[in-house]
Amino acid sequence: MRDLFIIIKKELTELLRDKKTIINSIVLPTLLVPILMFGAIKVAQMIAENEQQKSVKIGLVNAPEDFRKLVVSDTLNEITSYTESIDFKTLIDDETIQTAIIFPIDWKTRMDSMTTSEIQIYRNGTKDNVNGRVSIMMEKYNALLKKKRIAQLQISTERLTPFRENYIEVGEQKELIGKRVGGFIPYLFIITMWGGCLLAGIDLVTGEKERKTIETTLSLPISKFTVLFGKAVVASLLGFIPAVLNLIGLIVGLKFIDGIPDTFKMAINEMLNFQSITLILLLLIPFSLFLAGLIIALVASATTFKEAQSKATPIIMLIIIPLILAMMPGIELTWATVFVPVLNIGLGVKEIMAGTIDMTQYAAILISLILFSIGAIYISYKKFSDENAILK
Repeated sequence: MRDLFIIIKKELTELLRDKKTIINSIVLPTLLVPILMFGAIKVAQMIAENEQQKSVKIGLVNAPEDFRKLVVSDTLNEITSYTESIDFKTLIDDETIQTAIIFPIDWKTRMDSMTTSEIQIYRNGTKDNVNGRVSIMMEKYNALLKKKRIAQLQISTERLTPFRENYIEVGEQKELIGKRVGGFIPYLFIITMWGGCLLAGIDLVTGEKERKTIETTLSLPISKFTVLFGKAVVASLLGFIPAVLNLIGLIVGLKFIDGIPDTFKMAINEMLNFQSITLILLLLIPFSLFLAGLIIALVASATTFKEAQSKATPIIMLIIIPLILAMMPGIELTWATVFVPVLNIGLGVKEIMAGTIDMTQYAAILISLILFSIGAIYISYKKFSDENAILK
């Protein structure tokens, strides 16, 4: 054990001498989440305010007077009248207008006879602001015409409303928010963890080769497994610590950044309690060792930093894809997914934050991650023990 602590102290001292390591592994992860949250909220607010202040260029054909009055009631609407249908696609493409609303010639006759008619709306589906505002306007006009018909027919609104939906939400707000946003939390942690483990793992193995100090380390009266395990522990720490700092940054950001609804803040604060944080961190500890062991195994034979990066970086896809799957609706934590690495963490964290985690399944996830970490350390030890690869 004493030899292991010597190796850990040596590797940590060597890594932390580099200011870049401190900035990348400690400073940035702490500030990253609050900055991203603040920036995303402010940008979203600016875009929403800017979109609401933009004018909408609307082309009208055969529009009745009551609809025109509704359109001009919004002073941001710019109307262009056309006597007949023309090539509105071209007009929208070149931004002469942004949408076109075409009423049939017999519109008044159909409305007077209380029959159903059809309105054609030309639009570009990518213009969300324009389409949203036009949709609201059409809903208002539809409601106005319905109200007129009900008055003409002298029928009470109650008689035309057979029933009303009354949805009673049985799930707690904590559970709803946890299921929806919980999948993003492990994505943030694990990507940060991967970056820390990658930089540290490459520097502790390939970096030592380039600095010509690997031979000195291996000549110490310490077993190769102890040396390897010490390096893996340090690499995992450089991945685990940024993940913890990310969590701290998330909690701090939610408390002090304006623009987040109070109900959302309260739900998140309730989810990120001592128990849930502890359960999440317990999953990340063996996973950080797994990543460290996997990266060291991949870069053990590399002779340059660039070569090591090219060998280890593509594995990120095996991490990103399961994390994306964990965020998709319909994919739940079951005994079919509980043993799938990365995916089980993503789904497990969602359940933890929602407060619905099955502790039997949680134990299975934790045990599987421990077994995967042991397997990764064993493989990396085999690679590290190959002198032809490690000393070339």
